[in-house]
Amino acid sequence: MKNTATRTLSLLFASMLLLASCSNNSAEPDKETSAAPVPAAEEISVPVETEPAYPPPDVTGLDYGGEGISFLAPEWGTIRYQYTEELNGEAVNDAAYNRQVNVENTLNTKVNWNWSTDAECHNVVMRSVKAGDDAYQIVYTHCIYGISDYAMNGALFDLYDLPHTDYAAPWWSGSMMEEFRIGSKLYYAAGDLVLQTPVCTLFNKTIAASYNMPDHYEMVRNGEWTYDRFIELASSVTLDVNGDSLIDYRDQTGYTGDLTERSCDIIFFCGEHCTKATDEGLELVFWSDKVVELFEKTYAYFMNTEISNGYFRFYDTNQQGFDEGLALYTFTTINGIPGLRDSEVDFGILPGPKYNEEQEKYISNPWPCFVCVPITLTDPDKTGAVLELFCYESQAIQTAYNENLIRGKSTRDEESLEMLDVINEGMTCDIGGSYLGFDSSFHSIYYCFYELMPNHNENIASHYEKVKKPVEKTLSRLYEKIIKAEG
Repeated sequence: MKNTATRTLSLLFASMLLLASCSNNSAEPDKETSAAPVPAAEEISVPVETEPAYPPPDVTGLDYGGEGISFLAPEWGTIRYQYTEELNGEAVNDAAYNRQVNVENTLNTKVNWNWSTDAECHNVVMRSVKAGDDAYQIVYTHCIYGISDYAMNGALFDLYDLPHTDYAAPWWSGSMMEEFRIGSKLYYAAGDLVLQTPVCTLFNKTIAASYNMPDHYEMVRNGEWTYDRFIELASSVTLDVNGDSLIDYRDQTGYTGDLTERSCDIIFFCGEHCTKATDEGLELVFWSDKVVELFEKTYAYFMNTEISNGYFRFYDTNQQGFDEGLALYTFTTINGIPGLRDSEVDFGILPGPKYNEEQEKYISNPWPCFVCVPITLTDPDKTGAVLELFCYESQAIQTAYNENLIRGKSTRDEESLEMLDVINEGMTCDIGGSYLGFDSSFHSIYYCFYELMPNHNENIASHYEKVKKPVEKTLSRLYEKIIKAEG
């Protein structure tokens, strides 16, 4: 999902800097060597190569005669936020209104919205499927709730069989969808039609400047924003503000914030997963020398009470937030940023740090919700066309959300908007995390950093050996049930 407006702005800004630098580098000619006339250079027009725009969905000749299509969605803010019945002049609201109007007018259909809770959405879909009732064609999901139940009960239509869909298009989250492919089938999709909430880093510009730190944005651009660099810089700013010889929530530290889920996100930042879907099944891929190294570094910093103020929700709740101005960094979700709009802290947005400079992308797990299609679908042609065009038209909402809500009301600089592009283009997910997110045995591995650290347990190898077999059995049973449900 690429933010074209942001890249264009960045390119224009870079061009202005380049022109300025060229005009300031015209040195005086050397008097001893400039006597001979220099022939004028022939003006040559060099074409600028630009990446061709990805073609929009081809909906030529599609007309569904005014027939309706029903969406079912939980009452999540990030989903409701993209729905409206009228224009009001607010960018995201109006983009949402125009999206639905454009889809309805282009395809001659009527989009009908149905709302409920996570649990009730799941129950409604399962009752509809068991009754053979094509009541809902496009269903939004929770990131965990109902995901495995739908698949194990054969309740979902294979999205690869929907006509008119192009999952390689930039309005779809191809990397996340590839993680969710089981064999040759795809049951869940993610894209611009859902405002995902990837995890990012916020940094305090005032503290960074007072310690003469390098430009954080340049570190990201140069691939130098790594986990080692994060720990190095975070470890360098600890200050006993109140002079009581203790480092706690009243003092300045390199990091503050809840580590309950965020310690899990560190694994994703650094390019690792817990599970992978293969042609043979669902594989546990958590264990590696790299994960052990990450745990050791994470434990060494965050559990060092002489320099760190990271905390766990069930471990120490008496903490001040990043908005108090006492921390250099915090990890948070994108949708948590607007909550800082009234803060006096001058902060910027960065992706989560990479494992090392060789890692290709900055990566984040948005703990995503998805869309799926019930197996009772009777008109794949219409549903595929609506889903594709709906996702394509959602790009305007993503742009409005980033440029208006984030930049205009919350952040302080254009560079942070650029960073949002980097974050959004590096989203991933873990199939086990969604299918088994409520399974206690799976928790013991997926969330093992925060299970071990608050208990001051440094023996991750022993922990993994003890819990891996139950998790492998759970993954195997899950895969077998999904395959059996497929017939």
